[in-house]
Amino acid sequence: MENSETVEKVSAAIAATELGTTHLRVLMLIKEGILEGVQQGGDWFVSRESLDCFRAHGGDAQAQRTCRTACGGSCASHGR
Repeated sequence: MENSETVEKVSAAIAATELGTTHLRVLMLIKEGILEGVQQGGDWFVSRESLDCFRAHGGDAQAQRTCRTACGGSCASHGR
């Protein structure tokens, strides 16, 4: 994750709720590099941008990874 002080982030628990999944699944998505995450003080946080990108692609990790690489998160699929 870029400078973790300036990136908007949400807790892994909130990310799980927004994705309709479990906290453990969010941690696995971070480990797999699908979501950008950082650990702070024993808790995990996900960048808002990577969470929004993942949701914009319907939770399709491959489509999200390809798009994020190609467009840097700035395509119309990201609701911007």
